[in-house]
Amino acid sequence: MTVTPLHVGICLLAALITSIVVRFIVGDERREMWFAQTKSTLINQRGRLGQYLSLGYPKTKQGFVVWLGLVALIVAEIFIIINIEL
Repeated sequence: MTVTPLHVGICLLAALITSIVVRFIVGDERREMWFAQTKSTLINQRGRLGQYLSLGYPKTKQGFVVWLGLVALIVAEIFIIINIEL
């Protein structure tokens, strides 16, 4: 198992794509119910696209389950990508 810059780049791209896909699966209505959004501040600047794609942080049990599933999926992807010889 060797971590190369190519592995890191692929992991980042896979995590980004996975989180965007999960965001679209969750949809706007469930996102509003299950997740809370942080307001943009001087330290935390987000544009329209970033605000739209952001899930936020879980505020209900369903949101926590979705978040936990997303984290588990990303960890599994990273494990698989790092163990592939490129």
